[in-house]
Amino acid sequence: MTIFKYALRRGLMKPASLVANGVLPLVFIIAMPDGYNMDGGRGFFMLAFLLMFGAFMMAGGIQGDKIDGVTLRILAGPITFRTYLVQNFFAGLVPMVVLTGILGALGIALHDWTLPFAGAVVLCFILLSATMIGLSFVWAVLFKDKEASLVAFTLIVMLMGMVGGLMIPQSVMPAALRNIGAIFPPHWAARGLEQLISYGTMTAQYWLSMLALVLFAVALLLYGSKRRIV
Repeated sequence: MTIFKYALRRGLMKPASLVANGVLPLVFIIAMPDGYNMDGGRGFFMLAFLLMFGAFMMAGGIQGDKIDGVTLRILAGPITFRTYLVQNFFAGLVPMVVLTGILGALGIALHDWTLPFAGAVVLCFILLSATMIGLSFVWAVLFKDKEASLVAFTLIVMLMGMVGGLMIPQSVMPAALRNIGAIFPPHWAARGLEQLISYGTMTAQYWLSMLALVLFAVALLLYGSKRRIV
């Protein structure tokens, strides 16, 4: 079995991952008809918030491998550390791409999104998911205890969602709080979504926000790869 298949099965078999990556996002986009319109609906931001947890759940198993000694056994064979990380990254990202694609299709079918608009929302969700997978690699470096890791991650996600604009609209935040939020990836996801909702198209500010998410993802993945997760 390849590392990709192993990591994919490990992530999908966790009940919490199935709920975060399947049940809740689909329930929210189906059951909140007024949350996904072009009048400032907050459903977009709720989905982004849920996807942050979903991406961490999919890739969080890498920490379990570290704690249980699986990583050492895998690397003792003909598998390089880079191959191990790359395949874990795609095993975490592929289900998120599928899920966001389904959410985009439901947006078109249920909420009258145009195809370009849905594509822009999906791109934002995918890049946010990639940053959270990178964060899960960093978490595997920083924490050796599963319970402490989950508690700390929940707290940091709540903080990032609050100051980043997913839980509280950026437009009502004080300037100082918005500046603090800019150091977290959710700020840029929320900013990109607000541009889409306000203008219905991919503006220059939207693309700037997507670039920021790419840079966050690259930085987190590089840190996680330089600090060996063993």
